[in-house]
Amino acid sequence: MSLPKYVMRLDFKTYTTYRYNPPQDAVDAGVVKREALGRDWRKAYARAKELNLVLDEWRAERKALKSLTENASVMDLIKSYKESISYKKLVPTTRDSYDYYITVWLFNRVGGVPMQWAKIANINTPMCQKVYEEHAAKSVSLANHCLSVYRLMFNYAIRHGFTQHNPFSKVLKRSDKPRKVVWTREDIKAFLDVAYGSFKWRNLGLIVQMAHEWGQRMGDMRLLKWSDYNLDTGVLSMEQSKRRARISVPSSQGLQEMLRQQHEEYGWQQYIAPSNMADRMGGLLPYSQTNLARVADQVRKEAGLPSELRLMDLRRTAVTEMIEAEVPLPNIMAMTGHATPQSVAPYLKHTLKGATVAARMRGFV
Repeated sequence: MSLPKYVMRLDFKTYTTYRYNPPQDAVDAGVVKREALGRDWRKAYARAKELNLVLDEWRAERKALKSLTENASVMDLIKSYKESISYKKLVPTTRDSYDYYITVWLFNRVGGVPMQWAKIANINTPMCQKVYEEHAAKSVSLANHCLSVYRLMFNYAIRHGFTQHNPFSKVLKRSDKPRKVVWTREDIKAFLDVAYGSFKWRNLGLIVQMAHEWGQRMGDMRLLKWSDYNLDTGVLSMEQSKRRARISVPSSQGLQEMLRQQHEEYGWQQYIAPSNMADRMGGLLPYSQTNLARVADQVRKEAGLPSELRLMDLRRTAVTEMIEAEVPLPNIMAMTGHATPQSVAPYLKHTLKGATVAARMRGFV
């Protein structure tokens, strides 16, 4: 068996040991260091593999950085940032979110050209403020998320010496009022009727049904794998991507039946509700955040539902329903994965039904 890259084998009379000896430039940069790997070749090879992965990511980032010059475009910056170690360390759902927020502003014009082709050096704060205001008029939350990611990318460019200013850093943000929108059961039924009525939208329907019944985030549901769900017991056991909370949630008989049918058709690949796009290995890719939002908007319009409804509101809807059903807070947290009662607060909505429950419990109604 050949030695891993940068591994030296040292043979002595009574034993053999291994040492990791990476290139000097990587050592000088503090990416990896020279170290003894011990006598166990399996552990030595495994450790060398970890170190080489870090080194290879660093090499890829350096290669991407070579494309960044004073004349680099925003698209050049995006490509370089996506090769960075910090980007690759993000969990998949966060990377997808960043990709989505980046895409939202790509085609807005700055200095007479679409954002993606504008030169980094030519973008100024008034241009960025205009783009922000155009999107904030529709959704302050989305505009704020986009602004945060573009600020982050330009700070990345500053750190590597390709610009000296961040035109997004002085953009004036609007205060984002917490969303209180919830779906009614009639809204959800109308959406699912349309989604399940068309094969091309069926998997989206299943994602929505799972998100609502289990009270989980859309990002976790679109990336949900068969390994997270027990077909025999109907129990979902997964680690949430945002805070790494471990949850175990039961399923209704209706959802269990849907998932059994789904497994018959899609159990050959890893995702429970994938898109219809194939990967290089012949499997199916999960929905991206961008594609999920686009397809969901098509279904919403077909179902005649109001434009204010978003898939992200389904988690708030589930929490609101549990509160109105007088579910104790610890049980709600067990399902949603929230660590503290305070973290549930953003999902709460004042409703007549909830107030009626409170009044009844006090003996007034």
